[in-house]
Amino acid sequence: MGNVDLSSILTLSLFAAALRMATPIIFATMGGIFSSHTGIFNVALEGFMLIGSFFAVLGSVRTGSPYGGLLYAVIACLVAALVFAILHLELKANPIIVGLAMNIVAIGLTNYLLTATFNVWGVYKTDLIIGFQEVQIPLIHQIPIIGELLSGHFPLVYFSFVSVYIVYLVLYKTPFGFHLRSVGENIDAAESIGVNTKRMKYYGLLVSGLLCAFGGTFLSLSYLTMFSEDMTAGRGWLAMAAINFGRMRPVPSMIAGLIFGFADALAVRLQQFGLPSQIVVMLPYLMTVIVLFISAVVAERRKKSLVAKQNKIDIATPLQP
Repeated sequence: MGNVDLSSILTLSLFAAALRMATPIIFATMGGIFSSHTGIFNVALEGFMLIGSFFAVLGSVRTGSPYGGLLYAVIACLVAALVFAILHLELKANPIIVGLAMNIVAIGLTNYLLTATFNVWGVYKTDLIIGFQEVQIPLIHQIPIIGELLSGHFPLVYFSFVSVYIVYLVLYKTPFGFHLRSVGENIDAAESIGVNTKRMKYYGLLVSGLLCAFGGTFLSLSYLTMFSEDMTAGRGWLAMAAINFGRMRPVPSMIAGLIFGFADALAVRLQQFGLPSQIVVMLPYLMTVIVLFISAVVAERRKKSLVAKQNKIDIATPLQP
């Protein structure tokens, strides 16, 4: 890499690729935010997306349409989320254990179904898989720089950013969102005002599964038109890191997702310049550690600042006789 200058790496195509790479992470992040606000930290995001990826391919082959594939993925992920909800909410299983189990089951289930349905091992790629087509935005695509950056993406790329706005509106601008957040913040207070807390937890997990279906569909019908074993490659775990970084807020969490997407795109670009593959593969996860470290430092400073302000208030307040 000694003869390669920085400008040959940091091109507009790299940033456009970062938007595509961030798309499944953003979808999973928004879904995880919903369940997290009900008090359930959903560690099954990885498994949900993997299930969505497989059934999107199955639906595309069966219906001959990427939208049919998306429908299959949505149904499959909603079923998976419902299983999660029943195990945790009805059978009282620990949500972390259930989530980890769902991830393991997703790997085994998709590998089995890949062999049982398509009679192949590891990878399924065929012309029968109909993926989404790139969309050129009228007028925008003719503008230099902006057109190259924002136009020519798949429909789900644009919808991932729309989903951030939708999640923000639902959570912070509707009574439903207020009730949902109240369950995670103070479940006793929520019950005292008549909120059906179990139902809200069901809603949170189902929305989580729904959005993961979009992320999984993007991986197999947009980013690639194929299904491969464990093709989510840790993106569900990156989504959980993004949720932690953004403290369950849609926009900051989306920014973390974009950072991870950029790291992923940069790793792919660096492969062209002879960088050792071990370092390239490690880059997105190294970025995750850095982001979480920064998040922890900022949170600690904010906590100390609040404590200092509270101490000043206590000192300034005169004691009552």
